[in-house]
Amino acid sequence: MSPAPLRVGFLSPHNPYDRRAFSGTSFYAATALRQIPGVQLSILGAHRPVSIKERLLRQPTPKLDHVARDQFEGLDAVIGMVASKLIDPVLPDLDIPYLHVTDATPAFLRDCYGWDIPAEIDARETRVARHADAVIYSSEEMAARAAQELNISALSAPFGVNLDQRQLPETSPSKPPLDRLNLLFVGNDWVRKGGNIAVDTLNQLRALGRDAHLTVVGRLPDLHRNNPAITMMGYLNKNRPNHAARLAQAYAEAHLLLLPSRADCTPMVAAEAMAYGTPVLASDVGGLGTMLGGPGTGRLLSLAADAADWAEEICALTNDLLSYKMRSDACFDRAATRLTWEAWSANLLATLAKLRRIGAPERRRIVAA
Repeated sequence: MSPAPLRVGFLSPHNPYDRRAFSGTSFYAATALRQIPGVQLSILGAHRPVSIKERLLRQPTPKLDHVARDQFEGLDAVIGMVASKLIDPVLPDLDIPYLHVTDATPAFLRDCYGWDIPAEIDARETRVARHADAVIYSSEEMAARAAQELNISALSAPFGVNLDQRQLPETSPSKPPLDRLNLLFVGNDWVRKGGNIAVDTLNQLRALGRDAHLTVVGRLPDLHRNNPAITMMGYLNKNRPNHAARLAQAYAEAHLLLLPSRADCTPMVAAEAMAYGTPVLASDVGGLGTMLGGPGTGRLLSLAADAADWAEEICALTNDLLSYKMRSDACFDRAATRLTWEAWSANLLATLAKLRRIGAPERRRIVAA
């Protein structure tokens, strides 16, 4: 006889049926878990598939603000995706493993983003983390911060690329010749994403004699729209096939993704670029170190770095064709093997298997063993 399926509940404030909510993170996470043989996934809460009207309005569906206790009945385990508010009222009564998946600590959001987060949110996050059987952050950096700030033990598992597999190349794309340097910037929050640094870097490179060009996906202030070295693509919705094709082309043709963010957690544009063999030059913030996985796929620069520093690093990354090609291939390989939702879901399933082997009530002793 076949073993009974593992009945897993998936809990998130963001609708797992909606590709647009939470940048598609809950959607792709739930999809990967659902595809694991032997796993029977249940979406918890009042989430529902996106209606035709909602698709036409192109607005994300509302967030979930509560979940009924009876929805946990009959489950073998629960996975919560940034679900502290939802799980907090019911977690003390759960007698099955709970995996708490998140991407940032309250203190990080307060310190890095400048958000006004009350102290009770820190208390709630600590309470949920200590009740959970495993706490899994999307980066090693955030897991380390949580250990210090919340006094907990935590694991890390990087999120996957929020793109349909059919949109991704099967082999590392061939890049255009480096004599015309194609830089890419993706972001709607121009200030937080460091857009002015990207433009200043472009101008610095051209002053040095490099034939450099910058493609901007997202918002571009009027001040820069007459720059002949800048191509503005505007906002692209990767859930629309024609937009997704244009974004894919931008990633494939880019030599480098510039991400001079002043504040960021785990920006998925970095993983998306790497999936197209595009190295990343980014500010050393949030969990970008885990996403890149080392200097072979790009570089991280201090927040204090200016346009001259960025231009110097770009020249170092693109002066040698062979080393650039090796770096491009390393990006593609990392995205294809480590930055996938399949790898993420396998990691969580292995954690669940370990918890089930130990069994209640002893399982709570191995949060990050």
